[in-house]
Amino acid sequence: MKAHRIPTKEECLAILRKHNTPSQVINHCLIVAKIAERLCAQIEDINIALVIAASMLHDIGRSKEHSIFHAIEGVKILESENLDQRLILSVKKHIGTGITETEAAKLGLPPDDYIPRTAEEIIVSYSDNIACGSRECSFDEALNNFISKFGEDSHVVRGFFRQKEFIEKIIMKNI
Repeated sequence: MKAHRIPTKEECLAILRKHNTPSQVINHCLIVAKIAERLCAQIEDINIALVIAASMLHDIGRSKEHSIFHAIEGVKILESENLDQRLILSVKKHIGTGITETEAAKLGLPPDDYIPRTAEEIIVSYSDNIACGSRECSFDEALNNFISKFGEDSHVVRGFFRQKEFIEKIIMKNI
């Protein structure tokens, strides 16, 4: 049977520390969780506990790996902690704005779809994308970072716009 434990914010901090996550990564995770919590406060029918825990733990793999493979390392760590599978999937799918199975193969990632699809997964990924280190940045600042890194017509930039539109749409639905 799959575990369904979703740790509290304090338990997430303990898990991050247990796995020797660097302090700057922990500070980044706290900012991502703060952004995600603010977004969730505007949305009905969202699993806030799941979003906060996934936001707190999304970069735990950086305790071992600082490349794109940190998401895979994070999955391994969280599976060893017997955490909720939805949380683990959010961590797996937070990288960039989503990676297709074809792109994953080109990058050398295990063959799989890394595209955030649930509202919770999208909020975690988007919150991470507008967290510039240990501070929140604007959508435009994050967008300019993506454009300079990947190009204006990249799937990353298109994905970032899709994430923003999705979140705006579910927030507007609740007004």
